[in-house]
Amino acid sequence: MGPAAEDIAGYFDSYGWKYVRQEPSIFRTAFTGETGRYEVWLKVTDTWVFFCINPYVQKPGGQAHGPSTLHAVLRANHEVNLAKFAVDDDGDVSLSVELPADGFRYTHFCDALTALAHYADGWRPRIDAAVAADRAEIV
Repeated sequence: MGPAAEDIAGYFDSYGWKYVRQEPSIFRTAFTGETGRYEVWLKVTDTWVFFCINPYVQKPGGQAHGPSTLHAVLRANHEVNLAKFAVDDDGDVSLSVELPADGFRYTHFCDALTALAHYADGWRPRIDAAVAADRAEIV
């Protein structure tokens, strides 16, 4: 059996992070890392607990991300554990952790937020450099 939304609220309190409950099963929080401020969305379903930074990197100037950025995202997915990068329907790069709700505990909550913070900061310089390389190709 997975966590109830009230469990998640308690996990945030124990972790010491402020949050806003957007809907009964959707929470929003944020953190400031070494490379910027990141907004995290958390959604609880019957089967999954989703943590997501979206957008992690917005689509540049109304254009799709170029090959350098997409390559950096693919490289990141090959190297990271627990988390994944993606390009969403709007063309923005997101960073997420998806864990099964069954058996979900506070330690999983902590691991998910730690992974998001670690990879958000760790990969930001490489992703930003790839976005800049793609922009240079356009000019």
